[in-house]
Amino acid sequence: MTRAAARRGIPAPRTWSRAELALAIALLALAGTAWLITGLAAMPDMSAGILTGAPAMSAMPLFLLTWPVMMAAMMLPASTPFTIGVRRLAAARHARRGTVAALTAGYLVVWSATGVPAYAVLRGFDAIAMRGGEVSVRVGAVVLICAGAYQFTPLKRWCLARCRSPLALLVRHGDTALRSRAGALWVGMHHGGYCLGCCWALTVVLLAAGTMNLVWMAALAALIALEKAAPRGEAIGFALGVAAIGLGVFLLLR
Repeated sequence: MTRAAARRGIPAPRTWSRAELALAIALLALAGTAWLITGLAAMPDMSAGILTGAPAMSAMPLFLLTWPVMMAAMMLPASTPFTIGVRRLAAARHARRGTVAALTAGYLVVWSATGVPAYAVLRGFDAIAMRGGEVSVRVGAVVLICAGAYQFTPLKRWCLARCRSPLALLVRHGDTALRSRAGALWVGMHHGGYCLGCCWALTVVLLAAGTMNLVWMAALAALIALEKAAPRGEAIGFALGVAAIGLGVFLLLR
């Protein structure tokens, strides 16, 4: 534990308690429920995209309803370590109830707010898909190359470092999260902003693949979780960037 963390009374990392395990299970169960709802809501005309060779037409109201559920399914597992850290700090400080719920809500608010721009991007991809397979594949290839290139940018590394270090975020914002539910909501939004900065390019790849394509969703969710939580997450992120660029170049040259 760092000196700054000790000064702020943040408990040192240790084996999770039963309450913390229960919270982790609850978060994963919530994500699992979101996966189930997404699977039940998926329709054939919503599962394709420019990378799969067919349009992904969907009505805006339905999209805006399903988008937060999809984001919960994909992002909640990766946010679990940070949420556990806040719960541990809240228990040590005897903070009021509702802190963790407000934090999780703030995290999801950020991703839910991206629904409208995501829908605009999706409609653009729909228009491209209607022009034919060759154009769709080329645009999809460019999307992959751009997403892969973003993996190597300073902004990506900056956001990923903060996503991978929940203790550092607790040092900076732990007091705010415990002061009130509104503070916890704000800190959750702050953490969601880091996550958005880390993952937005991969989310665009999801839009290109098809918003209800569960295979792409599962693959990207697993990669995002590994990048944020695995011991060598930065190396995984770099490998993902190389793979995306390589696949994009292959699609352009085939």
